[in-house]
Amino acid sequence: MSAATATDLERYMLDLVNEERTSRGLNALVLDKVLNASADEHSLWMLENNVFSHTGVGGSTPTERMTAEGFDLSGSWRTAENIAAQSERGEDGLFDDVYDLHIALMNSTGHRENILMPELEVVGIGIQTGTYTYDSGTYYSVMITQNFAMTGGQTTPDIIGQNARTPDTTTTQPDSDAVLVGTATAENLVGTDADDRITGSGGNDILSGGAGTDTAVYVNDMSNYGLTISNGTVVIEDRSGGDGTDTLNSIEILEFAGSPFALNQFTNVSTLSDADMLAFCELYVAYFNRAPDSAGLLFWGSALAEGMSMEDIAEMFFDQPETQALYGGSSTTGDFVSAIYNNVYGRNPDPEGFEYWTSLIDGGILDQSAVILAMIDGAKAVSGSAADAQYLETKAEIGAYYAVVNGLNNIEVANTAMQTFDGTIASIVGAKGIIDDHAALVDSAQGTEFTMSVTGLVEDALDWI
Repeated sequence: MSAATATDLERYMLDLVNEERTSRGLNALVLDKVLNASADEHSLWMLENNVFSHTGVGGSTPTERMTAEGFDLSGSWRTAENIAAQSERGEDGLFDDVYDLHIALMNSTGHRENILMPELEVVGIGIQTGTYTYDSGTYYSVMITQNFAMTGGQTTPDIIGQNARTPDTTTTQPDSDAVLVGTATAENLVGTDADDRITGSGGNDILSGGAGTDTAVYVNDMSNYGLTISNGTVVIEDRSGGDGTDTLNSIEILEFAGSPFALNQFTNVSTLSDADMLAFCELYVAYFNRAPDSAGLLFWGSALAEGMSMEDIAEMFFDQPETQALYGGSSTTGDFVSAIYNNVYGRNPDPEGFEYWTSLIDGGILDQSAVILAMIDGAKAVSGSAADAQYLETKAEIGAYYAVVNGLNNIEVANTAMQTFDGTIASIVGAKGIIDDHAALVDSAQGTEFTMSVTGLVEDALDWI
């Protein structure tokens, strides 16, 4: 049995996780030494092999890695894993990077569900650093693995020193001389080179952060606000009117009623081309069979813009509970392929295509997690079906209209709009009508839904309807 005692960084991440859980009435998790070892080794393996995946050494799954370290999964048990990475940035030290990665995980639906899974009891956290090569270059990076579990078996708690990080090292608490508070009138508030906290306090303000990791502070719940992203500039509107409409420059974090939101994890999406965004929407609707929620689309779209590959994102999507619920219940390879055909192409498989894809999977040539992306590419290839490509492109346009143009996040409406589409013009009109009605409702009501739209990107989605 391997065991590892958590570092201060790992205990800090535990504190962040437990703050999220206890604030929602859930139990705090306890660090487990065996899970710490499992998580540490996977983070190190990903760095050393330049891989970002839940599939680890020797093709292992997260559960296999936990049990290989000696974790006792007896009786009733459950496991889950989160992974995250970013190049080191911001101020000296790594606490700010760990905080950024925690916020990124909480802003991702599947990762947040793992963190807030009610039945969990223990967690192992592995934080490793080293060079990692992205599409955009090689950078010194922080790699994080979280191994979650509940079990009827024995655990090895790592309790001594838990919550040991002292307040004076907390990177989210800025110096008092970096706090700017405006008045109820329109103002131009400019920060310093420190980590500023800027509060507009009403009026239509311009908030500029400067060189540090800067936070714009808002008093209301985030569901009252709408963001518009355009070429690095963000406009935020308080639909209740209290905070006005502000223009943000060089602001990395938003704070709504005391809760932080990592804005810098979303804004790079505006650098994508229309073609890249539509291709990414195709990936989203193919894996989830619904319109994207804007928060998820913009988060992963920013990751794509920053160099994460479509293949890596596709693998992450395949591991999400939503995708597994859609495809994971397929009892045979044929059922799995048929489900993809119906969700991606809107039809049953033809015999030749069915034989082709099932043979690739059964022959071990293509892993299930990569099949959906491969079938998207197949539809758009010269040898592919124009009808299939058009069907998928229209679904992507519906998704882009929902998430990028209107910035909507309601998952139920995202599902309803996409399920309305059946390939006919009438169904496209129907889906667009559902989206328009919901957007109008959100725009007219306070506290309904946080929105994040992007201007200058796929603005012509569904404008032919």
